[in-house]
Amino acid sequence: MTERPSLAGPLVVYTALRLGLIALLTAVLVLFMPLIVALAFAIILQLPLAYLLFPGPRKRVNAALAAASAQRRAERDRLRAALEGEPGADRPVA
Repeated sequence: MTERPSLAGPLVVYTALRLGLIALLTAVLVLFMPLIVALAFAIILQLPLAYLLFPGPRKRVNAALAAASAQRRAERDRLRAALEGEPGADRPVA
């Protein structure tokens, strides 16, 4: 059986970076407004900032998603071919 591409690593890193950015923005904004309002603004502000500040981790998550999707698609096509009785379809996808 082939090893599946790991999505967990890049996703955990990107999520941690985004949560850290929310915490940093909240800490700065709380100096000027109440905590709940600062948190709401931080969540909104981090969306475009994460896109601009973290292109590397975002691209790694996208690549991992594409690899996992390609693996699932190949496995689904192999299973479909095996169900239809095509010769050579019983071999696992490498």
